[in-house]
Amino acid sequence: MWSGASSPTVAELVRAVATRLDDADIDSPRADARWLVGHALGLSAAGMVRDATRRVDADAVAELAALVDRRAAREPLQLILGDVAFRGHRITVRPGVFIPRPETELLVEHALGHLHDDGVVVEPCAGTGAVACAIAVERPAVTTVAVEIEPAAADLARHNAASLGASVDVRTGHLMEPVPGALRGAVDVIVANPPYLTAAEWTTLPPEVVDWDPRVALVAGPTGHEVSDALIAAATSWLGPGGWLVLELDEHRVDETVGRSRDAGLVDVTALRDLTGRPRFVEARRR
Repeated sequence: MWSGASSPTVAELVRAVATRLDDADIDSPRADARWLVGHALGLSAAGMVRDATRRVDADAVAELAALVDRRAAREPLQLILGDVAFRGHRITVRPGVFIPRPETELLVEHALGHLHDDGVVVEPCAGTGAVACAIAVERPAVTTVAVEIEPAAADLARHNAASLGASVDVRTGHLMEPVPGALRGAVDVIVANPPYLTAAEWTTLPPEVVDWDPRVALVAGPTGHEVSDALIAAATSWLGPGGWLVLELDEHRVDETVGRSRDAGLVDVTALRDLTGRPRFVEARRR
């Protein structure tokens, strides 16, 4: 990665790493290079600018090179760094657990818009617990339940809740099955980013997804609607009167999900767009 005779500066390392990642067909080589250099050297974004001309010793360069090799092999940047920022909260990520994406921050925003301070929210398909943890931190009086079918992911969600001081009841199981029966008909918001792809669609995704994100978190079944349909059906009995279902979906399935929600008897069904203008979310209310 660095072939110069002298110790490189921070700025020279960023350029060298960006070139290596560009050669490896990484989509954002310059941004990833800055993250990796900053992580290896313990520098913040401001520190990267302040110390741009600082010389870096051989041991630090070797440590950085190992990280760059991982990224060039298409390991997700988030796993290399070990955590992600989600609505300003640090969420630990691990291999085998779906990595929360920035667009899912809007899912939290939509859910919060329907929650009173003393409300009840359930997040099926919780993964790292990022959504449930964000809600619990930002609305600490809300009763927050997270459900995750994979034990390793449920354990990570518990870890994230504990590290953030978030009061989240994390349960292991399928969708709404582990939720306390006393909450049936009393939930204010069901919020989820469920699996919504077919197996064929999953195979077309980049290596960062196919090789690292768990298939169960992405593939719903032959149509991609299987899990969202189950949540729509569950909403009709688990939500209290006037309660809301809020889903993040594939843009190509939003319109059909709107129709399926109406067919199930939900009202005020609305498709919402993400920050790029694509249809991405569906919210619907129980009468």
